[in-house]
Amino acid sequence: MGLIFHDLIKFDDAYKIINENMEKLSDSEIINLSEAYNRISAEDIYSKNNLPLYSRSQVDGYAVISSDIKDASYNNPVKLLLSGETFIGETPVNHPGSGKCIKVPTGGAIPIGSDAMVPFEDTNINGNTVIFYKSVPKFNEISNAGIDVIKGEKILNKYTMLDSRHIAVLAATGLDKIKVLRKINIGIISTGNELIYPGDNYIDGKIYDSNAMAIESELNSLNNFNVKNYGILSDDYELIKNAIDKSVNNNDITITIGSTSAGDKDMVYKILGEYTPGILFHGVRVKPGKPFIFAKSGKKIIFGLPGFPVSSMMILYSLIIPNIFSIFNYNYNYNKINAYTKENFELHVGNTDLLLIKLLKKDKKYYAYQVHGNSGSISRIMRANGFSIINSTSEYLKKNTEIKVNIFNNNIPDILIYGQYSPLIEDMPYNIRLKSIFIESGYNDIIRSMENNEADLYILNYKNNPENKNYDIIKIGTPYGFVYSKRNYDTAAILYKGSGLYDYSYDKLNTKNIIYLDNPNIIADYVKNKRCDVGITYKNYAEYYNLNFDFIDNIYFYFYINKNSIYYNELKAFINDNL
Repeated sequence: MGLIFHDLIKFDDAYKIINENMEKLSDSEIINLSEAYNRISAEDIYSKNNLPLYSRSQVDGYAVISSDIKDASYNNPVKLLLSGETFIGETPVNHPGSGKCIKVPTGGAIPIGSDAMVPFEDTNINGNTVIFYKSVPKFNEISNAGIDVIKGEKILNKYTMLDSRHIAVLAATGLDKIKVLRKINIGIISTGNELIYPGDNYIDGKIYDSNAMAIESELNSLNNFNVKNYGILSDDYELIKNAIDKSVNNNDITITIGSTSAGDKDMVYKILGEYTPGILFHGVRVKPGKPFIFAKSGKKIIFGLPGFPVSSMMILYSLIIPNIFSIFNYNYNYNKINAYTKENFELHVGNTDLLLIKLLKKDKKYYAYQVHGNSGSISRIMRANGFSIINSTSEYLKKNTEIKVNIFNNNIPDILIYGQYSPLIEDMPYNIRLKSIFIESGYNDIIRSMENNEADLYILNYKNNPENKNYDIIKIGTPYGFVYSKRNYDTAAILYKGSGLYDYSYDKLNTKNIIYLDNPNIIADYVKNKRCDVGITYKNYAEYYNLNFDFIDNIYFYFYINKNSIYYNELKAFINDNL
């Protein structure tokens, strides 16, 4: 059965074991070049033609024999007879010889026998006579056939992942089909009694299966895999085993999701232990993703992902996708940037931390903020720009430490909004939303950041707010009060300690049974779904959830707009529109 779950191996060792068990693929197929984006070439490719295909003009002008005008100047112009004109797309004509010239457009074929082009602006024309005012060297403004690519030259290496640049060059040489490595077949199996399909009516106690859809879409986006989703299976040994058997028989790789821990109801690790060679490791010193399994049935690969969404996706990004591409002899790398941490990052000593990162670009440098939350908080991935892999030797990664961040895309925001959460953030216009990140923080961190003039906009709703001459301050009142399901309450919810709303709320409640939550929206949700009897939050959330609301007062949010921000006018207009 291989290593048991509690014998955790290091992340780097897990990576190495997976990589060493990836057999290189040799099977290939011929496809249309138009379908080749992101595919892996199966052979070296040599050009069958020159590039350019023919010698062509780089200007609108006249094709000449350069020796005819070698002594031309403004004081001693040379006259040549205009003897014809060519057009784009026509085959090359013969140049009529010394003393004559031919009109040629940009991109037109150079007449055979001529050796230079002279732009119109360096000439004058009088009837059929063209006057030249300066000499030009041989091949002036001519792109000679083969100057870019010579016939027979290697233009693509084997095991290259093709992108639009490669496709452009290959197409320019006349290629319309290409031999690539075949796609890898991957089966996905979701397990768990708690799962239902997106689109189904919700049932209390169930959760929608987001993992399979996310993994399938990520793999499909890479255009090297045929992915088959075998659906959701309940925690039944025979059902899961039959599905894994079927996937293993029909695919190169099988990915199971859930049921990887060592509990009584966890079936996957028991089933995978029955294959030969079976489980090669079960459990990795990684956060998140500890219960990850790697197994084989013969030469077939099986990955057992944990069920928590962030765990499964982070293992997919860090251990699975790069190693799958090694089957193609291709070294898959995410785009990486160097960034500096803008806060202390929480780590897990002795583990490898897979940290979701919010990135900010300022003054040609990148800055990183940690996206907090547990492994079941899938929205964290959506709020991140990338992730870092940190082998953690201490409890914290100190502020201003340089780290490498694997980025999900190149859209890195450059507006920093920092401070307390305000409902106004939800009404932010797209021109600001798409270019900004919001970092929620406590009073002391806000003050330190403000002193360093770091953010474009600060938001505070504390009772005592600072003055700062570098910022314009706009004050907006927001009504807050009790939301409740019953007036006689035992359990109440308020915002976390240290928040501005907490400062206004904690002395308003007559109970010791207090739940501290991370978001004012969640407070209303808890009351609506009877997780607590009463909460203190903003009026707009009471209206959204159709809850009873007893007004207490207005909380005033102070919006500090950085006078030096290049987005000053946009930010000020947005806030003024909401006064």
